[in-house]
Amino acid sequence: MLIGVGICLGVLTALWVGWNLTLDALWQPTDLATVRRILFLAQVKQGETVVDLGCGDGRIVITAARMFGARGIGVEIDPARVLWARAWASFAGVSSRVRILRKDMYKADLLHEADVVVLFLSPDANYKLQDKLLRELRPGVRIVSYYHPMWGWEPNEIGVAKTGYPIYLYRMSEREQTIE
Repeated sequence: MLIGVGICLGVLTALWVGWNLTLDALWQPTDLATVRRILFLAQVKQGETVVDLGCGDGRIVITAARMFGARGIGVEIDPARVLWARAWASFAGVSSRVRILRKDMYKADLLHEADVVVLFLSPDANYKLQDKLLRELRPGVRIVSYYHPMWGWEPNEIGVAKTGYPIYLYRMSEREQTIE
């Protein structure tokens, strides 16, 4: 009986890991000091909406709600992480201000709600999202990308994470930015 359960868990784990390797960005939890630096660099204000594309366990939108009084929307494709993030939001007492959605970030239609968009993805995922960001974000929205820059865009500011890696801040303006 125990051997059968162990084999089932092993197979499920292998399938889950294999599926995750097909995604554009592997999940890496961001340390809390870096989360705070991301949110401070973005100058998140009370009542604003922070959207985290590929939110993992939801720690960025949960911290935005707890520390800054913001609303948060996390978009995650992995159902296990969605459940985990929803549980954390509830445990943190911010579930009334944080929504965790199981969606494909490339197809999600919610960027019109954003004041701040947070990305901790791969270079390819950032590149694939650029047209969507240009089309759907209004002027004044801040985009913060941890670790990887946006292709062909000049950051307005560059911060440094606790780990020493860069945090890029972009502000959407009236002028259209171009992708090279």
